[in-house]
Order: sequence, then structure tokens, then C-alpha cells
Amino acid sequence: MVRDDDFKADQMVRAAWMYYISGRNQTDIASELGLSRPVVQRLIAAAKEEGIVSIGLHHPISTCLDYAELLKEKYQLVECNIVPTSRTDETLDNVSFGCFQLMSKYMKNQPEKVIGIGSGLTLKKAINRIDFESPNSKCVALISAMGMDGQCNYYDDVPLILAQKIQANYYQLPVPRYAATSDEHKIWTSMRVFKEVETVANNANVIFIGIGSLSKASPIIKDGFISSDKADELNQQGAVGEILGRFINAEGQVIDCINNTFITSYDIRNNECLRIGAACGEDKRPAILAALRGHWINGLVTDETTARWLLTR
Repeated sequence: MVRDDDFKADQMVRAAWMYYISGRNQTDIASELGLSRPVVQRLIAAAKEEGIVSIGLHHPISTCLDYAELLKEKYQLVECNIVPTSRTDETLDNVSFGCFQLMSKYMKNQPEKVIGIGSGLTLKKAINRIDFESPNSKCVALISAMGMDGQCNYYDDVPLILAQKIQANYYQLPVPRYAATSDEHKIWTSMRVFKEVETVANNANVIFIGIGSLSKASPIIKDGFISSDKADELNQQGAVGEILGRFINAEGQVIDCINNTFITSYDIRNNECLRIGAACGEDKRPAILAALRGHWINGLVTDETTARWLLTR
């Protein structure tokens, strides 16, 4: 049974989160929480008075904290940050904030870190929140943003933005994401500079990645790395999502397909460091579950509805 004090604290932090992080007005918050506007005003004021709100929020919502602990136990996670579920666009912002919190934990005031970074909107939103530096650190891209014709995708600047934000040395994969042939793949991945970047990734202290679905709105389809027809074909072969361009099945195993043969991205299973995946949304839940089952990640940032779904699998 939830105690009254715990429930009040939960409501206070939810109201503060929605107001300060999601940017909701007090009338909307009152409607969503089933409270009056004056009560919401008092909750937000109390959050400030108790020190929960300063520049950010420093108090976990009790339900989210409970889910995080249960997920850590169920999937043997080192880190788990669960954030409130709200409207679709706000939930993405919430997850990006949760990812930013872990980035701060593992980068801020910790110089000479080696940080592996993937791509995608969630990571980009998280990185754009960064307001600190990590002197003498290294930022290494784990996936190429370049297509076979040399064109880069919309989120190709994610690792670069991180390097700029924290003033780190930047290492980029000097290859297209997918090679065209087996011979070409051998050439790309045997280049000295590719091996040098791979060595930096092998020495990463912490890794942050997105987790991709195979829905029609997935960036890997929208940016032209695979077609919708290819996504359908991969689904028929058992793929439920992708990790840095590698297509995996429901158990997290790499499926047998031409794309996986020609992928040039870094295989994060080669590094036993903290590997944090940040993702949310109903379409990504099978891929998140697969990433957990396949031990691709040992850290997770997601929303509470997805967390509840993961706990029932």
C-alpha cells in the first residue's frame, strides 16, 4: 500500500517535472493529474521550497524509482533511469533529460574520459542540454553517418556536438555505414585509420546509444540507409530493431542478412564498460527488450510505461 506521504511526494515531483522539464502550464498539469489548479500551484511551490527543484530535478518519482530498481534486478543492469510518461513529444524530452542526467554523472568533473556515442534524436536532445566540459576527454563515433554515395544522414553531427559541448577530442569512423561488397568491407575495415578509431572505442569508459525500431518513421529508413521494403524483409527474417545499424531478433541475436555482413559500425559487445541505451515509445519496446536480452546494454533510460511493459516480459 502506498503511504499518503509517498503519494504526495510523488504528485509533487510529477507536477514539478511537467512544469519545469516538459514546459506544461498549470491548467494542463491539473487536468492530467486530476487535481485543481491551486493544488498544482502549491505542489510546484513546495518542490522549490524543499530543494527538489534548482536548475534541474533532483528527486526521483517514487514509481519510476521502483521500476528502475526492479529492472536493474531483472536484467542485471548497472544503471537504470526511468522518467515519467507524458504526451509523445514530451516523453521523448523526458527520456532525453534522463539520459542527460547520466551523461552528467559520468562526464561532468571527470576529465580524460573516453566516451563512445551513437546517433539519433534522443541522444541529440540529451547532448544539447549539456552545460559542462570534460577536459582532455575523447569522444568516439560508434557508427558512421555516411551512406554508400557519401551523403550523411540528418543526425550525423551527434558525436561532433558532444565533442564540441564537452571540449573533447573527436574520433570519427572514416567509412560508409554499409559497404557494397564483401571485398569492399574488408578494405574499409582493414584501413589503418579505421583500426585506430576502433582501438579508441575499445577503450571507452562509457557508451551511450539509441535503440532503433523498424517502423516506417525510423531514422534508418527515413535517412535512406535501408528501404521500407528492406525493413519488411528484415521483419520477415525475425528482426525487431537495430543496434548501431545491426539488425537483431527478439532474443537480441544478430540475424543472418546482407546488411549485417556489410555493417562497419562498432560492435559494443566488444567493450565491457557501461553501455547505456536511451529509447522510448511503443514501437521501440520490442527492440529495447531485445537489446536487454542480448546483453547489448547494461544501462537503460526509458519512460515508465515502457518500464512497466518490460517488467511483464
